[in-house]
Amino acid sequence: MSGNREALMAQIFFAIARGTGGMRVSRQASAWLSARYLRWLTAVKPGLKAAPIALWADKGQGFLGKFKEIGEHARAGSAIAAGSELTMDDVAAAAWRVESEASCPFCPLWPQPSGLERETPLEDTVFGQIVFALARGAGEMRLSLEASAWFHDAYAPWLTATKPELVSSPLEVWEIMGKGFLAKFREIGKGARGIAGGEIRREELQASAWAVEAEAPCPYCPIVPPPGVLEDASCGAGGAESLLQIQLPA
Repeated sequence: MSGNREALMAQIFFAIARGTGGMRVSRQASAWLSARYLRWLTAVKPGLKAAPIALWADKGQGFLGKFKEIGEHARAGSAIAAGSELTMDDVAAAAWRVESEASCPFCPLWPQPSGLERETPLEDTVFGQIVFALARGAGEMRLSLEASAWFHDAYAPWLTATKPELVSSPLEVWEIMGKGFLAKFREIGKGARGIAGGEIRREELQASAWAVEAEAPCPYCPIVPPPGVLEDASCGAGGAESLLQIQLPA
């Protein structure tokens, strides 16, 4: 199961991506964001008594609002067109602007140690790009914490797992197939957007993921429904069959 920190980091990436209005994120920018905010979640600043992760139930929506602002400023400050790729400089400048203007005492300290993003594991960096792709498909939808945790459980292990009939994991072939993988995650976001209200729930994300994977010819797709699809009692007695009856947009 995903830890709470990983689920919150997925929400953070999703909120930033919402603010960008459909831009992609470079590998370097994703690594920078992960390095800055994954540590921030569990760090207690001098003078405070708790880390942001301990206060998320009360302050999480406010935090996510600020992360969306970071995405908005990154888009506005970028020299490239919407739909293109944000650089590390884009997100760093946007983060500095939002954090320096915020009155919130929980904002992380500046400056960030130089080169910290290079310590981010490749799988965490790529996972951030995956969440951005999901958000690009979902449009203005928010992502619930439960859905974030499920998404991490389903696809963080998938990145580094090698299926028995293959010789490589998705992460090992990312340079060649990454754009195709990201397109499928964007499709999952579109499917969840079509069957959800204001916030994407876990059940809706599961349904969209399984529908996209079931139709994809890619040999790297999981050979079974993503975790939670079959055993989710809230989907009714029909199980996966009832999920596949949900009409997803073309």
